[in-house]
Amino acid sequence: MVLEQGVLTGKYNVDNPLPEGSQRAKNYNPQLPKLEKLTAALTEIGAKQCASAADVATAWAIQKGTIPIIGVTKAKYIADEQRAIKFKLSLEEMHRLESLASETGVDTRGFWEKPMTD
Repeated sequence: MVLEQGVLTGKYNVDNPLPEGSQRAKNYNPQLPKLEKLTAALTEIGAKQCASAADVATAWAIQKGTIPIIGVTKAKYIADEQRAIKFKLSLEEMHRLESLASETGVDTRGFWEKPMTD
C-alpha cells in the first residue's frame, strides 16, 4: 500500500488522526508519532516541486520499479497520479526516505506481501 491507507498523504498526523471507530484508525493512529519524520520529509520534498506528500510516496514506489495500484476515490486525485508519474526523486531523496522509513520501525505488510528489494 503505497499511501498506507492515506497515512502517507500528509493529511493525518498526531494532531489530526484518522477518524476513530475505523479499522484504519485502530491500525494507524498508534503509529502516527513514529511516522512524523517520514511524512514531514515527504511533504518537504514535494513542496520543492509543487507536489504533495502522496505524489512523492507514489513516485518513490514507481522509481523502485513497481506499478502501484492507487485506489482513486475522487476524480480530482487523477491529476495527482499523473503528477507522480512525472515526478523524479534524486538518489539522495530516495535514500533519505528509505532511511526515515526504516527508522520508524513500522511494518504494516500483510503476510502475503514480499519486501521490496533493490
